[in-house]
Amino acid sequence: MLLIYYYRRATAPPPLFPLLLCFGWGAIFGSIALGLEWIFEHLTSQWEDWQRFTRTLAGVAVRQLVFIAPIEEGCKLAGVITFQWLAGRRGNGRSPALSIFIQTIAIALGFTAQESWVYLSNGVATVFDRAIGTPIHAMFSATFGYALAREQGALRCREQRGRGATTNYQLPTTNHQLPITNYHHTTHHFLINAIICHALVNIFSSAWRYNPPINLLSYLLFPFLLWLFWRMEECWRRVQHQPSIILISGMTAIHRHWQRGLVLFTLMLGGNAIFGFFLLVRTLSPLHPVQLLEPDIFWFIASRLVLNSIPGAIAWGIYRYLRFAARRRNLS
Repeated sequence: MLLIYYYRRATAPPPLFPLLLCFGWGAIFGSIALGLEWIFEHLTSQWEDWQRFTRTLAGVAVRQLVFIAPIEEGCKLAGVITFQWLAGRRGNGRSPALSIFIQTIAIALGFTAQESWVYLSNGVATVFDRAIGTPIHAMFSATFGYALAREQGALRCREQRGRGATTNYQLPTTNHQLPITNYHHTTHHFLINAIICHALVNIFSSAWRYNPPINLLSYLLFPFLLWLFWRMEECWRRVQHQPSIILISGMTAIHRHWQRGLVLFTLMLGGNAIFGFFLLVRTLSPLHPVQLLEPDIFWFIASRLVLNSIPGAIAWGIYRYLRFAARRRNLS
């Protein structure tokens, strides 16, 4: 469903059949990543000190940063590169950069589909948990997908200039308007970014198991996911040569810092409003639908809906204010 959603949003989409092949290709590399992780777990299970260490949050962080995130993101990147090699690295003739970017999304979604099948078949996660976690892998891969798309756009631009033709395939370089910081033109920097983001998501999602104040880190999870979604949307707009959504438009340094603070505040409010809805659905999921109509449970649901809607509405209002301020400055 997510693949069809992005396919229908594309201004010049590649053929659907190669995208379905990408989806299956991603599932294959998901199986490869699973095998590598199984080998790693088998080797480390012999060390009792390592097992004790990984029960701490510091151990979780080391395990994610050194093994799990590099294996999974490396396999996804390998899947994208090998598919491009098999396809001749040409992409769609109308928009090769968009073609590569959406193929990266397809491979990432195939990867997470295989991962979800393993989780669900072993009873490790619920359908609702996997519905939340499914789009996250595409958000991680958006970084090196954008890098590969930009490299392909630059290559096509050089080829066209060599023939004496003009083209606009060159993607714009990142700047302060795109929420991607300090990128370089080589793909491995983007891969490192994806690995760090992958590890942080897993660390934040594991923090709730621990005692305070460590479990407070879990409140950073959904704001961070909201930022990842925003970053992916900005990459999506860039590969289609669409204007960025500008939120930081202040004329002075103080005004820009104030607006950046508002953006951070919006992410915290909006992300934790989504987190509240997530916890509500997770709490109610074991109940029978008839039980939801009982007075106590009904008022509990109503109170939580109102409680979570208030910060969400405030976050949306701040976002609309920043958009309005940016448009007003452009018109002045």
